[in-house]
Amino acid sequence: MTDPRGVDLAPDEPAPPVAGDLESLLEPKVVPWRVPAAVAAAVAALLVIGWITTPKFVTVNNALIIVRSASIIGIVALGMTFVTISGNYFSLSVGETASFSAIVFSFAISQDWGVAAAVGVTLAFAFTVGVLQGLVVAAGANPIITTLAAGATLFGLAAVVTDNKTVRVGSDAASWLGRGRPFGIPNQTYAFVVLTVIAAVALAKTPFGRKVTLAGANAAAAAAVGIRRGTVAVVVFALASLGAGLAGMFTAAQVGQGITQQVPELNINAIAAVLVGGAAISGGEGSMFRTALGAVFIAGLDNLMVLRGYSYGFRVLLVGLAVLVGVSVFNAMRRRAT
Repeated sequence: MTDPRGVDLAPDEPAPPVAGDLESLLEPKVVPWRVPAAVAAAVAALLVIGWITTPKFVTVNNALIIVRSASIIGIVALGMTFVTISGNYFSLSVGETASFSAIVFSFAISQDWGVAAAVGVTLAFAFTVGVLQGLVVAAGANPIITTLAAGATLFGLAAVVTDNKTVRVGSDAASWLGRGRPFGIPNQTYAFVVLTVIAAVALAKTPFGRKVTLAGANAAAAAAVGIRRGTVAVVVFALASLGAGLAGMFTAAQVGQGITQQVPELNINAIAAVLVGGAAISGGEGSMFRTALGAVFIAGLDNLMVLRGYSYGFRVLLVGLAVLVGVSVFNAMRRRAT
């Protein structure tokens, strides 16, 4: 038996995928406009509900609060989207990575290292944490268990290193990173927008993005064309960790301190943004722009619940329900498209 490339195969050996087969694997499983339309509709519905039920929700000041919160969630969710699309589910250590990064940044500033050095050290730390997790996953470990263990380790180390004490920033220059508003827009939002565009281009237009997508869409096909899923895992977990490090740094600069529980809801909120944005849990499909909209939805939903005085537990419950509804709707769309 001969495959389409003219290579002799054993009688029962399947032909490796050819160019046309690979293109078909990367095609969206849902009519392209349906998923972004559903995400945009969810954001629009939230705005209408907030406007009707809670007048303070649609003020300029509150809008700036929402976009700042969405930016922190979104920066992390962008990296998480790479992880999910690659077929590695999620990283459950981004919250702890962000908290430890906030401590590293605060310590570096408090020691008069300067803002540039503090930023560099913080991002280097986050990158190293992500690479180590990626290497463990590449060796065959379950990504959920690996990142859960990493998160617990980071939390414990942070508590030991700081003795559960607050590390103050104490620098106006560093504080500007988190509190500055050029032209009235928070610095975090500028970073979020730029990173969203960069991540979207990287995913859709570069060989790296195609490797990530194919690794999640079809592991056998990816292996057949020489894509090393282990290498992909290392890179995507490093990206997710870098996003967490950047978020932790922005948060520390905003509140002026680093603590062991800097961003306690970041894990669930980042995952929620990815799923509400319509990324396939099984991998192989997702969009950075949809993830960005998902982050805006999650931040807006949480903000609305805070304004209405809902308890922390009820807020988490509603976020969980939003994820459940979103995943169910997108799965139904995929089933209808196949």
